[in-house]
This record gives sequence, C-alpha cells and structure tokens, in this order.
Amino acid sequence: MNLMSNSNPLRNTIIVVLLLTAGVLLLACAQPAATPVPAATLIPTTAPKVVIATPTTAPAQKALATPAPAQKDAGKTEAAKRLMATDFTATDLLTGKSFSLSDYRGKIVFLNFWGSWCPPCRAEMPAFEEIYQQYGGDVVIIGVGINDSKDNLITFAKSIGVTYPITLDRTSEIARHYHIRSLPTTYRINQKGEIQGVAQGGLNKDQLISAIEALQPQ
Repeated sequence: MNLMSNSNPLRNTIIVVLLLTAGVLLLACAQPAATPVPAATLIPTTAPKVVIATPTTAPAQKALATPAPAQKDAGKTEAAKRLMATDFTATDLLTGKSFSLSDYRGKIVFLNFWGSWCPPCRAEMPAFEEIYQQYGGDVVIIGVGINDSKDNLITFAKSIGVTYPITLDRTSEIARHYHIRSLPTTYRINQKGEIQGVAQGGLNKDQLISAIEALQPQ
C-alpha cells in the first residue's frame, strides 16, 4: 500500500508530520545526559594572621635602681618624694629575738628577699655576710625568706655562716608590701628609713659597697 498516494493529499501531509515528530523524539532520547557543573570552591586569598605574644614581664635588673616616686607633685623636693620603707616586726630565726625594721633607723639597711631553694639567692648570701661583718653596726642586712620552711632557711644560713637577721614571711605579708615578683630582690634603705633603690637578681660585694658609699656622708 502506498501511504503517500496522491489520492488523499491531506492525509499524506499528516503522516509526514507524524513521522518527523517521531524521529525528533527518537534522537532526543538517544542523547547522553548532561554532566552537572560542580559548585565553585572558595579559596582564601589572604594568608592566616599570625599573632606573636608580647612578654608581660620585664627582665630582671641587677642594678640598685632608684624606684619612681609615688607622688606626682613636681614641686616637692627630692627628700619629700622619697618612699618610706614599710615597717614590720618579725622574729630572727637564728636568735629567736623579735625585731622591727624601724629598730635600725640611723643605719643603712639591705632588705633581701630570698629562698633557700633559689640558686641566685644562695650565691649572693656570702657577700651579704661579708658586708655585714665589714661595716659593723653601720650596715644591717635583713633576710626575708619567702615560700620556704623555717628549717630550710636556718639550715642553709648556718651552713655558710650567716649571722645577720633572717626571718620567714609565712603569710607573704611583707612581700606584698614590697611588691615582690621574683627572687632575689633587695631593697636599699637609707638612714632615714627611705627606699633608695631596688635590685632584682643576684648582687656581688662590689655592687653592695658602691651602694653603701653612695649613702655615706662625704
């Protein structure tokens, strides 16, 4: 049978349209599915920030530096600006006798904060003893033990022949008054009971002599 017979032109046209449509559908079904495009990945354009910590504590100083005065009145004299050493009463572990810092008014005093477990403290103590003996009653050394035991302090002091007063700051009350942050720390106090300097770190005999001479009358 001839489907494209000229006997019916309208029917032939419809058949041609149907055949073309079917062909298009068959071609579409034969095409592979489109590959999906992957989502874009965000890449940082800057390097991570590096933070370098700044130390919060100043390095220890070995010089007997003069502390900054607490008063801010620029019109006051140098004598008025000097800090008075905080008085305290304690017991000398070597003699069992009670004493106060104010008992030594009129003398040069080195107030030394130390511990028997502290190597620099142990190293400087022979020099303190030599100074104490050399200057007789004019210069006084007071050793204040911190974070230590009475027995340890006495044992070490006797092992090197210490004869100047030593005491144990059991409650750290004295240390708080003098703002102790490290050991050893030594305050130099003049004959009037005024703080003339403070040193953080071990001291030697020459440094102590220089500090004493600076306070002695010319």
